Amino acid sequence: MNIDADGVTPVPRLLLLGGFQLRSGFHVDLDRPVLVAAGDRVSYEDGAVDVIRPSGEPAETPGPRRLLDLPLTGRRS
Repeated sequence: MNIDADGVTPVPRLLLLGGFQLRSGFHVDLDRPVLVAAGDRVSYEDGAVDVIRPSGEPAETPGPRRLLDLPLTGRRS
C-alpha cells in the first residue's frame, strides 16, 4: 500500500508501517514497524518518522526509529 508521508494526508486504514518509498529510487526501512491507525498522518523529518493523531496530538511510538535509506531493488512499495 502506498501512503503519503507528508504529515497532511490521513492514512485510509489501520496498517503496520515497516517501510516506505521516500523519493524516487530510495526505500526507507524502519528497524521496528509502527502501528498507524486510520486517520493518522505520517511525516518524515530530520531522519525520524512522526505519527500525528487526528486530534493533532503526536502518537506515542516506542523509542527512536533508525532508518535505513536503501536503493530500491525491484521491491513494490
